[in-house]
Amino acid sequence: MRKLSIAFCILVLVYLIWPYIALMKLYIGLESADKKIVMEEIHWPPIRKGIEKNLNHFVIEILNKNLKQQNLQVSFSAVSLTRKIADEIATPEGIIYLYHNPNKYADQIRKTFEKATEPKQLSPTIKEKPLELEGPNVSSLWKRIDYIFFTDFSHFQASFNIKGKPFTIIWKRQGFDWKVVLLNFPLTSPAVQDRYMEKSSSYLDK
Repeated sequence: MRKLSIAFCILVLVYLIWPYIALMKLYIGLESADKKIVMEEIHWPPIRKGIEKNLNHFVIEILNKNLKQQNLQVSFSAVSLTRKIADEIATPEGIIYLYHNPNKYADQIRKTFEKATEPKQLSPTIKEKPLELEGPNVSSLWKRIDYIFFTDFSHFQASFNIKGKPFTIIWKRQGFDWKVVLLNFPLTSPAVQDRYMEKSSSYLDK
């Protein structure tokens, strides 16, 4: 009975540590600009869908402001750009570039919508660089984390602050691995982002 209890405790401990390992792998991939690691750590269909939804919220917010502020020019044709931009972001290159240049990337996306232009060169390739997992690198990761917790048995959520920008990532257990299934980055106002995150769980299991 004692051996069984010890084995059970070990299994529970491994399960609790498991998503943190996935977080570290994603961090290594992003920091080192390793496209192969980023490709493996993300489940791309829901990420692409979630980014497109986030962009749609951004367009609606800007268009609503445009109705009140005539000096802000945003074309209604910008709505049709959301899928193209989502396809551009939802790639290893796009996620890596977003991680390393969140402020610049957000500005590029806003300008693309405001001018209703094709999303060309949104994600320039960042040169891959080896990452030494030493004290400063690991500690810098934890300094960026605002919170991290299990939302239920199969989902794990973390909030990061990267260069002054808040990012929220959700992992989902898939078989014997954890994959990123949702990425929320700051294009919209905090209130709109909160509403988006509240509704996001409705399609995570689909």
